[in-house]
Amino acid sequence: MSARSYLSSALSSSLRPRCQSGRKVNCDLRISSSFGPNQPAIFISWKSIPTRNYASPANEKRSVRASSQPVQKSDPTTSTTTTTTTTPSSTSEVNAPLSTLPVKLDVPAPAASDATPIDQFKRYIALGRAYYSFYKTGLKNVYHNYKASIPLRRSLGLPTYLPTSYPPATQTSSSQDDKTPSFFSAARGLGFTRADIQLVRRAAYDVRRMIPFTLILLICGETTPFIVLALGNAVTPATCRVPRQVEKEREAKLKRKNAAIAAHQAAVQGSMAPVAVGSKEELAILVDQYADVGFANTASAEEVLRACAVFGLAKTHTRPSALVPVVYRPRLRRWVQYLELDDRLIKQGGGVKAMSADEVRIAVEERGGVGAGGDGRNDWKAEMEERKWLEKWFERRRVD
Repeated sequence: MSARSYLSSALSSSLRPRCQSGRKVNCDLRISSSFGPNQPAIFISWKSIPTRNYASPANEKRSVRASSQPVQKSDPTTSTTTTTTTTPSSTSEVNAPLSTLPVKLDVPAPAASDATPIDQFKRYIALGRAYYSFYKTGLKNVYHNYKASIPLRRSLGLPTYLPTSYPPATQTSSSQDDKTPSFFSAARGLGFTRADIQLVRRAAYDVRRMIPFTLILLICGETTPFIVLALGNAVTPATCRVPRQVEKEREAKLKRKNAAIAAHQAAVQGSMAPVAVGSKEELAILVDQYADVGFANTASAEEVLRACAVFGLAKTHTRPSALVPVVYRPRLRRWVQYLELDDRLIKQGGGVKAMSADEVRIAVEERGGVGAGGDGRNDWKAEMEERKWLEKWFERRRVD
């Protein structure tokens, strides 16, 4: 083999790794032969070397970021772990984004009966970490939900950074027209759906509880679940409520509702017979009286308190009557306006059949139907009962 051939072979071998790595160099390599003054120089152009178009690390990172951006009206996905936030978007017109609901709480399995004290201690540590991660994820969702609701709040004329809910408070009194302001026409004119309005309402509700709950989480750390169960929903965002807390609050709502309905029956009909949960008699009281704006404007103070207890707007129906004109009557009036708006948005979005199981339960409980699906059941039978109850509500409500 001649020296020139040997040099050419060596250069080709040294340049092959560069070609395979995908690097592109826009210059020519000039190597002069030293075998003699009359020998021609060797010219190797890197442009002529075939290369493959590999994505650089910078391009790869850029493409990942672009693909991870939320797409308008895309399906939100909730991770089964408690360390991933959800995108506050929904393809459904009637179902709120999944980020407004609590994520799944993954707790360690119970310790065996023969577990050592060290193993039990480790499980408690893992349990505390699971709750802490659950709460942290819930707070992240609160932040992202409110951030996503800011453009909607501006369109609705609500304060951007003052977490008020929609519909806003009105100055309607008993001497004025009983008709509710057409919040539905305003929302429909803007092209808003129930999913949009629910995002605005739930984000504002959670933000009002975010600061005190965050302080509790920072101070108490892994013991936060015990503090939260004692304080209840007053300081806990909806995205941070564990299943036991939700069930405990549902039981309390059912007791308050039964007591208020019993007081109504005794005062109006003089009957002490209890009204069955989910019955036609109970539905008639809820739809024809408590959910009517005229009732909210003209009912007695005692009846207003009973209606507030049924809808979860008061802890008990035995509050002082002096608070009704300044607190509970405006609160009931605003709630009735919200129910009218929500009813129309549900019908516009496809009705009860288009709603998810979680949204059906929330809608039933907001209308005073807590307990319609049974005592603490979460199976498909409970869902069917709640759907039937909500269908009956719309049949009696006669939403336009």
